[in-house]
Amino acid sequence: MTPDCQALLSRLCPLHALIDEAGNVISMGPTLAKILGSTEQAPLFDLFVLKRPAGLLDPKALLGTRTDRLLLAPKAFPKLRLKGALYPVQSGAVLNLSFGLSVKDAVDTFHLTQQDFPAADLAVEMLYLMEANALAMTAAIDVTRRLQSARQRAESASLTDALTGLLNRRGLDSALADLKQAPRPCALVLMDLDHFKAVNDRLGHGAGDHVLKHVARLLREHTRKSDILARCGGDEFTLVMPDISATDLGGRLDGLISAVAAPITVEGETCCIGASVGWSLIAPEQLDRFDEILEITDKALYQAKENGRSCHVMSRVA
Repeated sequence: MTPDCQALLSRLCPLHALIDEAGNVISMGPTLAKILGSTEQAPLFDLFVLKRPAGLLDPKALLGTRTDRLLLAPKAFPKLRLKGALYPVQSGAVLNLSFGLSVKDAVDTFHLTQQDFPAADLAVEMLYLMEANALAMTAAIDVTRRLQSARQRAESASLTDALTGLLNRRGLDSALADLKQAPRPCALVLMDLDHFKAVNDRLGHGAGDHVLKHVARLLREHTRKSDILARCGGDEFTLVMPDISATDLGGRLDGLISAVAAPITVEGETCCIGASVGWSLIAPEQLDRFDEILEITDKALYQAKENGRSCHVMSRVA
């Protein structure tokens, strides 16, 4: 083959190998040379493992088998699969190769550019489309995740009291609905702050907000992670505490009421509040009567206030 023909072949088929009659690679296109490391004058089967047709080990026999359905793997890169077509020429054959479905891996592994492909090859354009599609998918996934995150934040905000971080009334209703799906014995606790209005009147609503956040922190300290804590009004708190005994609950409420009664310093001013509590024990089968039990427990709360405040009263649920 003349030098001009070889130059033209390298331009049109940069992934080709020129094979002599003995089955040796005597020259190759620039892209194949980049992959194989410019190896020339080497037996074809020293450079490649023939995957298809299977069982053909003699390069001379291969030269006598004109086929455009070859599949080869470079021995230096066994995971790379190259599709091939063999064309007889004077004193040998031309083996023209392509990456097929391995094109993206080849581009990434060997840092190939547009110059490494035939001028009319659409592989580069396909890669551009693949990359553009991947970027678009990534952007879409990112937008979806951000929307989901925003939705979750909105849902969380709609169920949570912004000041204290406890559940609000809607959040409490949602938690109760979940509890009713798998009923368990629980305690219902209603707590109302004593002398809270005086704090607002004397020190302002900023001080009142500080006190409410302080009480929410005390509630978390004197309850368990499994307990449901909600702020359902200005200074009204509702607790639903699954699987707790009267003795355990009584001890926790004693500690909570004592902690709430401790003086609180707000911007250099000292204020004192208290907590009155009514509570009930609810059997699993009584959860469907929750609204009724809520009224009974509310009466126990007001009984605690009549008893002198800063105490807790248990109601009896029939």
